[in-house]
Amino acid sequence: MSKNKDAPAFPILRGESVSEAGEFSGRAVIVCEPKELEREWTPDSIPVLHYDLESYFNENPMSLKRLFEKVTAILAEFGEAISQFATYATQHGNIAIVKVTDATHVLENDMHIRVKAVENQGDVFFID
Repeated sequence: MSKNKDAPAFPILRGESVSEAGEFSGRAVIVCEPKELEREWTPDSIPVLHYDLESYFNENPMSLKRLFEKVTAILAEFGEAISQFATYATQHGNIAIVKVTDATHVLENDMHIRVKAVENQGDVFFID
C-alpha cells in the first residue's frame, strides 16, 4: 500500500494486535449477531465483531476458524493476546486486533478504513 500524504495521521480507534504485523485497507462490516457471519465476504471485507460475540465464538470455535479463512483482517471488541482468536489469526497469517473499545459504535458498515498492526498495537484509521 502506498503512503498517501493526505492520509489521516491519527487513529480513530486503537486496540491490541495479537497476530501479524502489517497494514490492510478495506470496508468495515459490523457483526453483532452470529447470523450476520453467514454472508459473502469480499476480499476487502474487515469484520468488526461486537463484544457479545465472544461467548458465541467460545462455544463455536469452528465458526471463528472459518471467518479467519475468508478475510485478511478482523477487529474485535473482545479478546486476549493468548486466546483461540489469536491462535487462528496467527495460523492464517491475518491481522487481528482485539480490545477495540466501541468499534461497532464508532465504525459503520461499508466505511473505508485502514488497519495497521505493529508489535502489540493495532490502529484503525478512517480513509474516506
